Amino acid sequence: MTRVAGWGLLLAGAACSPVFAQERYIASADGQEITDSKTGLTWRRCVEGMAWKARTCSGQAAFFNQTDAALRAKSASAGGTEWRLPVLKELSSIVSVREAEEGKAAIDPAVFPGTPVARFWTSSSTGPGYFTFVSFSDGSAGESPRGTPGGVRLVRGGNK
Repeated sequence: MTRVAGWGLLLAGAACSPVFAQERYIASADGQEITDSKTGLTWRRCVEGMAWKARTCSGQAAFFNQTDAALRAKSASAGGTEWRLPVLKELSSIVSVREAEEGKAAIDPAVFPGTPVARFWTSSSTGPGYFTFVSFSDGSAGESPRGTPGGVRLVRGGNK
């Protein structure tokens, strides 16, 4: 395991508290996954559509409607590792507001390189046909109709 250096912020409700990323995030031996020691969650380091190559995420991020995002998680689990869409609280936990600026995602770029400045789906529903997202342009959360395109970052572990 490799510790990842840098700073990050943890959203806990509306309050933010700084933590050292090097104390919190641990990369897998191949670098493709990140385990968050604070939450116990393991994240795919690259968003769907991108791949871990030469110590960074490369390729083009894929955007899906919420139904297809859930199907993507299911197909990623076919290999035996149970990947899923995160709930709102989980996805919000990797937001790093201090990183947010014009053209830069609100997430630690050393831990999650290449993350697009975009909305990312969660599995949290707010009513028939509506699901929540986290916007990595500024770290905010909101809701959107199921048919709206959004990014996908898969997670495993935790209490769903």
